[in-house]
Amino acid sequence: MKKLKVGILGATGTVGQRMIQLLEGHPWFEVSAVAASDNSAGKNYVEATRWMLDTPIPDAVAKMTVQA
Repeated sequence: MKKLKVGILGATGTVGQRMIQLLEGHPWFEVSAVAASDNSAGKNYVEATRWMLDTPIPDAVAKMTVQA
């Protein structure tokens, strides 16, 4: 089955981080875009966020460019 691509709005906040965490390894969904405020836009996700969760940032998401 082909995974559905999803984007996370507010991805640098704690709720966005939790959504990324929940979708990591999900059988139906794949995070394909992350978006946040203009202040974070254009940066790699790992540079734009202060990760608050116990698990590490998923590698695929860490390399994504944050969209406005």
